[in-house]
Amino acid sequence: MIKKLLLYVIIAVITFFISYSLHNYLLTSLDSSPPYSLRDVYIFHASLSLFFVLTFELINYFLKEFKDQIGFLYLGSIVLKMMLFFVIFRELLSTSLQLTKSDKLSLLIPIAIFIIYEVMVVVKMLNRAD
Repeated sequence: MIKKLLLYVIIAVITFFISYSLHNYLLTSLDSSPPYSLRDVYIFHASLSLFFVLTFELINYFLKEFKDQIGFLYLGSIVLKMMLFFVIFRELLSTSLQLTKSDKLSLLIPIAIFIIYEVMVVVKMLNRAD
């Protein structure tokens, strides 16, 4: 159990560092600078993804009767994550700030990366025969 949790943490941290570094390098090489902290966006998505993944693993381990509900809980966690993102980064998403297509894409890339991470973990968890 602890090995699984540690593995999820390591994968999330490695995913964060590699994806953020590559994304930042690409933006720097293209001489593009978004009007927000890309690092903060990555930290937000990485930390919430890790929180939800660890929570689902703990639910799966300690509350066996909810194993079949983890998929539905995951869907709810995506909604919660997007709502929190909107609340925390509301100035960024307001209409007064004009974002270029590159800036908008830079907001979506971390979302996609960490949703893929979450889906891979949840699917593996659901397919695992305990």
